[in-house]
This record gives sequence, C-alpha cells and structure tokens, in this order.
Amino acid sequence: MATLENKNYLPISNSEDSIDSGVYSPSSSDTTTQKNTTSSSISLVRQLAAQFPEYERTPLMEPFGGVWMNPNTEIDRSDVERIIEVSNNGRFAKLNTFLGKGAFKVVYKAIDREEGYEVAWNVLQVTRQEVKALGHEIEILKSVRHPNIITFHEAWYNESEFVFITELMTSGTLREYIRKLNLPNIKIVKRWCRQILKGLVYLHSHQPTIIHRDIKCDNIFINGAHGEIKIGDMGTAEMKIDKKYTVIGTPEFMAPEMYEEKGYSEKVDIYAFGMCLLEMVTGEYPYNECTNAAQVFKKVTQNIRPECLSRVQDPEVLSLINNCLAPENERMSAQEMLEHSFLAVEPEVVLLASDMGMKQLTLQVAFKGMDKLSVKFEFNADTDTAEDVVAEMIEEQVLPERYQQLITGDINRLLRDLTKQQTADKVEDDRTVWRRENDIRSELERAKRELRAARDKILDAEKKCDSLEQRTQLAEERYRETINALEQAKLSASNDSLSLPDADMVDQENEDGLAAAFESAVEYPNDTSIEKFVLETAAASNRNKDKALEWVHKLHDQDIMTAGDLRDLHDEDWAGLGLTVFAQRALKNMLAGRKQIVQRSRAPSSGTNTPVDEQDQYL
Repeated sequence: MATLENKNYLPISNSEDSIDSGVYSPSSSDTTTQKNTTSSSISLVRQLAAQFPEYERTPLMEPFGGVWMNPNTEIDRSDVERIIEVSNNGRFAKLNTFLGKGAFKVVYKAIDREEGYEVAWNVLQVTRQEVKALGHEIEILKSVRHPNIITFHEAWYNESEFVFITELMTSGTLREYIRKLNLPNIKIVKRWCRQILKGLVYLHSHQPTIIHRDIKCDNIFINGAHGEIKIGDMGTAEMKIDKKYTVIGTPEFMAPEMYEEKGYSEKVDIYAFGMCLLEMVTGEYPYNECTNAAQVFKKVTQNIRPECLSRVQDPEVLSLINNCLAPENERMSAQEMLEHSFLAVEPEVVLLASDMGMKQLTLQVAFKGMDKLSVKFEFNADTDTAEDVVAEMIEEQVLPERYQQLITGDINRLLRDLTKQQTADKVEDDRTVWRRENDIRSELERAKRELRAARDKILDAEKKCDSLEQRTQLAEERYRETINALEQAKLSASNDSLSLPDADMVDQENEDGLAAAFESAVEYPNDTSIEKFVLETAAASNRNKDKALEWVHKLHDQDIMTAGDLRDLHDEDWAGLGLTVFAQRALKNMLAGRKQIVQRSRAPSSGTNTPVDEQDQYL
C-alpha cells in the first residue's frame, strides 16, 4: 500500500506548507507492520504539545491557492509575462509570474498550451526517492476528476525539484471569502456545504477510498464569479485500504481518533467538515480561545467543543455540526449529510406557460441545489387537482414520495395566486369604467377644495392686516407718549437749583412714582430672561448695575426666572418678593410697556436729606 506517512516527525499541515490540490508531503518508502505504525503513532501523540512551543494560528492567505505572497528578490517581477521553462512533454509552459511561496514550495503561473488556459506550476524540493514513494498516489490522484475537487494535471521530477501542475483558482480560499463577506447568509452556506460534501462523497466512494485528512476552509477554494467551490490541497490525502494511523492535519480540524492508536477512517473528513461549517456560520476559527497546539490537543481528546459553537443560533445547523463532531461510529457519511434537513433540496413549482383564460397550464417542479433535476407537466385548472396529479407522478416514480405534501401545497398555492390575479383583473376592469365616469366629478371636487383653500388664505391675510393696523396704531400712541415724557423730563432736569426732599418725602414720592413720566417702551415676551428685564428696568429708572443685580438675586430667590414668571404674580405675591415699593412699581411699569424716566436732582450743599439713589436702598 502506498503511503504519505513520514514516521520521523509529526506533519501537522499549515496553509503555507500545503499545496493546491495535489501537492504531497514527503513520505517514506519503507514498509512497516501495523504494530510498528501503532507504536510510532503513540509516540507522535506524546510529542504533540512539545512540537508547537511558538504556536501561531493559521493566518489568512493571499488569493492564490492558499500560499504566502512573501516578497522574493529572486523572482522576475518584470511587467511583461514571458515563458521561462517548458515541461518535458512540451504541454505546460511556466511563466515569470510569481503567484506565491510556502515553506516547501513555490507557485508560478503557467499555460496549458494544448487547452489554452492558465494553470498553477508548483515546485517542491524533494529527493527522487521520495517522489518514487509517491508514484502510486500520484497516478491515483491524476485520475480524480470532479467539479468540486481541484484538478491535478501532471507531475514529474526535474533534477532536484518535484514539479506538479494543478488547476488555478484565483479567487482565494473559502476562509478569505468568509472574511470578505463578514458572515455569509444561510443560503450561501447551504450552497457551499452541498458542493464540499459532493466532493467528499466522490473521494470516499473512490476505489480505493481517498481520505483527504486536512479539510479546512484554508484548503477549500472558491471561484467568486460563479460561487463554485473546490476542495484543494490533496497533499495530505491517503488511499484507504485499512485503518490509518498517521497523525497528520491541522490540530483544530483533526478528529479525536486521529490522536489515538486505534486508527481512523474517512469519517475524519466529516469531523473536519463540521469545523468548517462552524467557521462559516460564526466567522470564528475553531478553538480560537486556545493559544497553542497543546491546548487544542487537550480539548479535542477530552471531547470539549469549541466555544464559538455556543453562538450557533440555527437549530438545524447546530444539529448538523453536532453530528459531525460526534464519536466516529455515530457520524453520518458525506452522502447522509447531503440528505440532512438543513441541506435537503427544496422543490419549487413554477408556471412556464398558460393559455389566455389561465385554464391550461404548463408547470415545472424544479429542485433547488440539484443540477438538471426538474419535472415538467401539463395541468388543467378545470379538471385536474394538485393531489391527483402529484400522486400520479409519485406512482410513476417521477417524483420522490417524501416531497408529495410540499409539491402539492406549492401547486395549490400557485392556483390560488392565479385565481386571485384573475379576480383582481376583473375588478380592475370594472374600476376602469368607474374611474372614467368619475374623472370630471373628481376634478370638480378638487377645484372646490382649491377654492376653499384660497378663500381661507384670503381670510387669514385679512386678519393679519387688521392685526398689523392695530399694532401700528398702538405703536403710534406709545411713540407720542414717549415724546411727551421726554419733553417733561427735559423740563424737570433744567431746574438745577432743586434739592432732594427729605427721606419721608422721598418715600412718598417713590410710592407715587417719584414724579416720573412714562414713555412707550419695547414689549417684553414671557420668555425674556429676568436678568435682561431687570437690567433694562434699572437703566430706565436711573439705577446702577449693582442695584439691578440686587433685584435679580431677590427674584431668583423666589424662582422668578423670566418676565412671564413676573406677569403670573398676584398683588399679594409682589409683597413677598422683598423688593422696595419703588422697585416693584418700576418692574410693573416695564411689564406694562412703560419705561420710567426719573428726575434726578443734585444733592443740596447742606442738610441731611439722602439722595434718591441712596434712599432707594432703604425702600
């Protein structure tokens, strides 16, 4: 039996070390007994934790088949593509276009000169003996042909290099695509899963069975233009003749039985597929909470599921993943996975054609997700029933019986929709006549509404004019009052010899308005701040700013913040403000729209009378 095993080390495959669809890890050509293989496997498992002291999560790859795009000064980076090497048979021509570089391989673009399309020219540094050990495996994989598996075209040994030609996928890996989409919707996930499982069904049904052993989103490639999925990196694949024992793969995607000495089967690919599905629906790498391979190994062998599994919401998806991660003997096969309720095909009935009366219909049952599977049939809406037609097609084995209820319901739904449409069309015809008869009436009603609206606008305009006239008259009256008050103030100020009265007289004059005249002033809206209102009142009554601030503080103490708050006060409320009689009257006059003009006299040369400004402090 040909093998890809290397018993000198544990070949855990990373994306940068793996090859696009058909690159093989170095193998030993010597044959050993099953006992020696088992013993070697136990030793390898014990070395697992120590083998990854500087463990790093598999990084995102550049979009050229899962390989690194590291700069290399030896690569020809000229802008013009040219042929730099030709295969022995002359079919494949290597170009100077560098696609990527891994730990053990370099990938160039090449041309298939027979078919005329681009391919990947992969170069691996191995010995001739190692290539001979892979001879049987290479021939088997060259025969693998499936639309969901990257094609392995040709391979040969050239001096110290092993060269192999594979199909070129330039849209990148599935892991990269998931990062671009953030989280793909469930419809896309279903489409991807079906294609991956179809590829696994092909490999597992191959004679002999082919086990991939490193299924992960980094090794699954996508053609973004068509949504086509292909399994790549067949370098870890193995022909199954009996149980396998080699520990190989990526720790997060390796089934528990791969670490045990009991051997494993193709079901390890199903386990890895479950981890891929988990990454698709959560966007998180499995066991992302672990920081090294030893932690992953411990959780896997103890059957501890990844933390991101708890974030899966869809019950069908969760059921499918749990089945993939179940013990080996409880896992479904790839074919059984395709029949899971989450991935089951969805039949849909569509109308292809009909007569004018919608009586003779041509219908088709199309199965979503299954290429070229559809059933076309005739249906008479007057004489046929959905139940009879579907039962007849099931009896003739045209349709699977499990879809009977679903297809019957779809046909009845389609018939109801057609009936509703016919009824709606008839109603629409009747309404058309009614609309024509009511066009003039509608226009008349619209004209009446416009006339009423215009009349309302005229009335509003007239009211506004009346209001403006009243305001103009009021303004003129206030203007005249202001002029009169100013003239009286000038006359009072001209008497320089007047002295201020004694304190008792001042109190009486303050109470009577200090012989003030009033002029028209600006009206203060209710939302005018009390600070502005008091400052202007003080200025109008010949009081300084300090006096005004004193009034403001007293008003604030009573929660008076606006001119509107003052207007709301009753006469008894004013007495409790703590203001002088003069201040109260000055504020009331300003609220009423009158500005107080106070006659100020110079202080007498002798006597004990207090000036008005000073006297007000005691009022």
